[in-house]
Order: sequence, then C-alpha cells, then structure tokens
Amino acid sequence: MDIIVEGYLKRFIDEFGLDEKEKDINFEKMCFYAILNNELNYLDDDDLSEISVGKNKGIDGICLSIDGKIITNISEIDDLKADQRNFEATLYFIQAKSSSKFSDAEIGNFCDTVIEFLSPKPKYTLTTQAEMYHKIFVSLLELISYMKSFSCKLFYCSTGVWNNATSCASTIQIKGNSIKQKNIFNVIEINPVDGEKLRKLYDKANHPLSAEFIFSMKTTLEKIERVKEAYIGVLPFNEFLKIIVYQETNTLKPLFSDNVRDFLGVDEKVNESIDRTLKEKKFALFQLFNNGVTIIAEENISRGDTFKLSNYQIVNGCQTANVLYVNRNMEDIDKLLIPIKLIITDDEGIRDKIIVSTNNQTQIKEEQLLALTSFQKGLEEYYKGMGDGIYYERRKAQYAPEPKIKKKNIIDIREQIKTFVAMFLDEPHVVSGYFGKVYKDKSSQIFLREHKYDAYYISGLTHVTFKTLLNLKKIDRKYNKARYHIYMLLRKIAEPSEKVGFANKKMKNYCEEIIKILRNKEECLKSILSAIEIIDASKIDINDQKEIYKKSTTIALIEEYNKKYA
Repeated sequence: MDIIVEGYLKRFIDEFGLDEKEKDINFEKMCFYAILNNELNYLDDDDLSEISVGKNKGIDGICLSIDGKIITNISEIDDLKADQRNFEATLYFIQAKSSSKFSDAEIGNFCDTVIEFLSPKPKYTLTTQAEMYHKIFVSLLELISYMKSFSCKLFYCSTGVWNNATSCASTIQIKGNSIKQKNIFNVIEINPVDGEKLRKLYDKANHPLSAEFIFSMKTTLEKIERVKEAYIGVLPFNEFLKIIVYQETNTLKPLFSDNVRDFLGVDEKVNESIDRTLKEKKFALFQLFNNGVTIIAEENISRGDTFKLSNYQIVNGCQTANVLYVNRNMEDIDKLLIPIKLIITDDEGIRDKIIVSTNNQTQIKEEQLLALTSFQKGLEEYYKGMGDGIYYERRKAQYAPEPKIKKKNIIDIREQIKTFVAMFLDEPHVVSGYFGKVYKDKSSQIFLREHKYDAYYISGLTHVTFKTLLNLKKIDRKYNKARYHIYMLLRKIAEPSEKVGFANKKMKNYCEEIIKILRNKEECLKSILSAIEIIDASKIDINDQKEIYKKSTTIALIEEYNKKYA
C-alpha cells in the first residue's frame, strides 16, 4: 500500500475505533467513507458496516440513496411506496483494492458482477448482505414511475496512479455501454479512484463545507451585535448552485442539518407550488412568491462581491433548495434570481434565534423549534459534563476543528433520535424507516422542553458502548442488525425499577443505576449478551429485514423478556 494512503488508513482506524488487524476490511470502509461522504447528504459509521457486502464476488460495497439520503433496508422502500412522491435515486457499487496498480481484469470482473447484479435473478451467488440489497433494488424498480432520475455509479479504488491511456479506460467504456443496455438508468458513471484522488476525497469528507460565489445584488445590513456580517439580496441561479452543489460530482451538499423542516419531512404542497412556478417559467414572480433561503456561515474570508464561506448551513429554505436542485437542468433556469439572506456569525445564541424566527410557520409548533435549539444546546452540555468522553453533535462537522474528539465518540442528532425511540419508547421497529418519516411521527414525544436529559444520554452512551464492544469482537457482528432491539432489551434488563416519565425528577435516579452498568464493561457486556439470548430464544431471523422491523417482532421480544425476567 502507498505509504501516504497507509497513514490515512491509520488515522481512519483511530477515528472510528476499528480493529487494526482487519487491514483490508478497514481499507474498504475508508473508501466507502471517503467516496460516499462526498455523494450523500448523511452517512454515519453504522452505514459503513451496512454498505459492506462481505466476501461477495467482485463487489465490496453497495449503497442506495434516495434524494441524497442512504437507504439500508427494504422497509424504507415501503415508506416511499406509501408516500408515492417523486424522488431521485442513485445506486452505488464500490470495489476497493489496496494494491498499487489498476488491473484490467479486476475492473472487468467488478463491472461484470454489477451487470449481473442488475438482472432479475443473478447467476452469481450473492452474500446475505448483497442479496438484501438486490431485493431492495428489485423493490425499487416497482417505483420507477415516481423517479425523477435513477443513476448508477461505480467506483473502483486502488492506491496506484490512474492512467487514461491504458486498456483499463477502454474496459470502463465498454462495460458502461453494457450497463446502459439495461435501460434502467438515466445516468451511468464508472469512476476510477487512485491514491491521490482517495486522499482528496477523504480530506474533503473531514472538513467543514466551503463555497465560493459572487454575490453582487445585495444590501449590507447595519452592524448587529455578535454578527460579523449580514446581507440581503438575490443570487443568480448559477451562483446559487455553487452554494448547494458539489461541482465535481453535481450532487447536493449536506446543508440542512440545522433546518427544522428537513427533519419534519417533505411538504408536498409547498414543493408542488415551487415546482409549478418554475415549470411555468414565472421566474420574475418567483422572487415575490418565495420566502427565499437563509444561510448562516461561521466565516467569510473574501471581501467585496466575492464570498468564500466556511462551515455554513441553510437554516431556512430546505424545500426551495431541493426543488431548485431537482430542476437544475431546466431550460432558461439561469434567468432565475433567488432571494437570499446571509448571516456570518459563530455565536450559537444568534444562530438558534435565527433558526426559530426563520422557521416560525404554522406547520411548525413552538416546541418543535425549541427541540432543535435550546434543548439541543442543553443536551450537548449535559453530554460534556457526564465525563464519559462522548459528545453530542447538534450540527454536522461541529467537532471537525477538534482532532482530539474521535468520530467513534460522537452521537449526532439522527442517531440520538433513533436510539432514544428504540430504547425508551420501546419501538426499535420504527427507527428502520425513512428518517424524515421517523422524526415526523415521533416529534411530539421527543426533545420536549420539560424532559430531563438523562434518558437521552443513556441512549447515546449505550450506542457508543455497543459499537466499542462490537469493534473489539466481544459481540458477534451479525447482531449489529438487531442493535436497536438490543438497546431496548438492555434497558429492561438493567433497569432498577419500573420506568418513570421523562419529566419526572425520579428519572435521574432510575438512569443512574443503568449508567453504572454501562460504565462497567463486564457488566454491560453481560447484559448485552443476555439481550442477545432473548433474541436467539425468540427464533426471529435477524437477517430477514421484513421480519425484524415488524411491530410484532418487538412484541415477541418483550414477551420473551417477560418469560425470563418476570
């Protein structure tokens, strides 16, 4: 392996707390991480394991995304069927070779395996994980009439140097034409990733977002306390695109982690109205009809009309940005002007107030706004104060400037929601669904102003502890598929008394007893293995995603728990 890439791999292993002995597997995961973090809106360390298809012929990883968000189980496709909404889908295939050269034969084998995977009944034997993705793919084909586009992207990674003048490039072109003949995809890409490109992708994945654009049609707002700069104006579409899209890949940037409405799901009525205005080419009226986009950035290092933002987010205008992205290839779209409000500040209090004020719409209740502002800030500080070395990440890349904080010790808002719903609401079957729908369905039960932080913290600590034990091979990796069910059972096994309300003062005492077990690695492992015994005794097939994410499965596990611990 290239000595520089090997240095990156060591850093990656340390960040995620992986087993140093599994060098090839870790290199595959690093390739998944570097590539897909530049393609998707959201990717976490659990997804890296889900993407891996084990010792499958010719393919190391498979990933499916819907509107930039990863899909890892078939129940999420069922949610899409119920919604019957239009979406963009991309199917990714990754092959990672740590050798220092590109092999024509291996590239051909990779592409041929993909071509066979795209058949209704592949001739090659698939691993359990690859077979699951094939079922998702086949199920997704039933929704092809709802797709705005369907893309297929292949990435072949090597630590060597890519040369376009070799036979490998010809092989890629030939195999691309074979995939095209399937008549499934609008876009087909086969991308060679050499050592230099892999390093660049990895660096980009670990740095806060940045964008450079020209903002000439603007008014500078008067000086505001704790705000470095503030502007209001309009941006031409081609300049706005530089803010929301990765120029190299033409994919949407992960800009919406601070946007409340992104978590509440898609409001079809709003989207249809924006889409109709664009399709009718009422570009001049768009500025009057649309509230525009609000952007908050920590820094602007350029001056004049040229802006260079770093660590920025769209805090209002998620729907507008997404619909504009979908229509980015529309004829005459460059004539469009988008209303923009741009605030440069690194003050958390100002940021929270802007989020609340710009999202203060009738569809969003006040308590839901507070959930992503003051409650979140308090929860972040609670994590820090507990002394277990884990951190709550309210905003994407929040801890990127702090290299001492490893990704293995970070819980982000999505993982917080999923672990809490599974562990304390006894609904592990719910969290497998499309995330926007999960949050929408559970928003009235979580992050309430009167809630104590203890249960949320326990959920995060449980997740980090479980992943640590998994990476240390104290737990069979196959049980990672049932981790949310294990979290629920672990709480039941460890709890000292009947569960109390989340706003009850007794919640702290209730949680303290569970924390004692989580902090004692031997006791924690013992409790997790007891939870696994319950799963095994239930005879539930954890590889069957249709079965494991049914409500009846959760009920069966609780009944099995009651038999043992009644």
